Parts: sequence; structure tokens; C-alpha cells
Amino acid sequence: MDNEIAFTGQFEVKTLLSMRPGGWYIGYACRNCGRHFAMMDDPTNGGHLRFAGNANFRAACPNCGAANDYAVADLVLFEAAQGGSVSTA
Repeated sequence: MDNEIAFTGQFEVKTLLSMRPGGWYIGYACRNCGRHFAMMDDPTNGGHLRFAGNANFRAACPNCGAANDYAVADLVLFEAAQGGSVSTA
């Protein structure tokens, strides 16, 4: 079964302040420092999830502070390697 989340519109992203090691998240890999940061928990907890839509997201990396615009195609599903606001996973 395919699970899909569709996003449409413009969003100012508030990144999650804390991730738990081994937790699954939806977010981005920062274009500046490469660290992953999350905008929401993964509702499938590591299951198969597709992203659709034409949304644009403005987000600042909690690691380096770089603010970038991201598209739906930039979203990543990842498992946090460590706790805190950013992850190497």
C-alpha cells in the first residue's frame, strides 16, 4: 500500500526542536551543512511514504542557520541517528 502526503502552497517551516534517536521524520538535508533537520514526525514510522504537490517551503537549518527555499522534491524521510534538532542520518 502506498502512502502519500500532498503539499500545496507556501510554507514557513518551524523545525522540530528535538528528535529522538531511532525516530523517523520528514524534513530536509541542509544545502549548506548537509545535516538533516525535521519539520514533522513520519506518520508511517519508517514505512513507505511518497510526497506530492507543488508546495514551496522556507526553512532555516537549526545547525548552521542557513535559510533556504525547498520544494516537495527536496523532502526526505529519515531515521534520526542522534537526538537534538539535527541529525547526521
